[in-house]
Amino acid sequence: MLKWICAAALALAATSPALAQKPADRPAKQTKPFDQTPMKEGMAAIKLGGECVVTYVVSKEGKAKDIKPDCTVPEMAPYIARTVETAEWTPEIFDGEIFDTEPIKQIFKFSGPAAAPVDPRGEKAPVQIKGIEPKDVERAISRTKKQGTCDVKYTVGADGVPKDIQPNCTEPALNSHILEAVGRMRFEPGQKGGQPTEWPGMSMPMNLSKPN
Repeated sequence: MLKWICAAALALAATSPALAQKPADRPAKQTKPFDQTPMKEGMAAIKLGGECVVTYVVSKEGKAKDIKPDCTVPEMAPYIARTVETAEWTPEIFDGEIFDTEPIKQIFKFSGPAAAPVDPRGEKAPVQIKGIEPKDVERAISRTKKQGTCDVKYTVGADGVPKDIQPNCTEPALNSHILEAVGRMRFEPGQKGGQPTEWPGMSMPMNLSKPN
């Protein structure tokens, strides 16, 4: 009888969840790609090419954290951080436990606008040399407690400074802040006949939203 009881106890212990086989070790694996939308928004707003070296950690929940972008164009950093936040991973498992990964380093390259066109009459469109400052966008959202989109129209003056700015934001409270932000942009002015000239009809879409 004692032998039978011991054998039954051993059989029960063998099927206990506590003694179940541990999951196999595995590195973190990306299951959802980066959504390029935030990066494209940054490229449209800043209009400069370059690259960002991003360091981040994949958490136990399968999301990126501790995101640190180091960009050749610093204004792109918040857009690249938002891009990294959109991805998902299966988390790392080691010795049966889920862990945050060691820091991962990844390069994101982004492009600026194509060269300004020159038509047969000797006209050359303005070229942006200083874009919208991300901090101006963040300040607008913070002060108004509003988010939305803006279809900004403006003229680049012969001195390269925007004028006649029309923000046209879906949230009117944002208009004055975006007007100021666009007014701080700078351009190589357009040319006609080899001379700087005002260039009306410029437009720029903007999406004003808080980072995730």
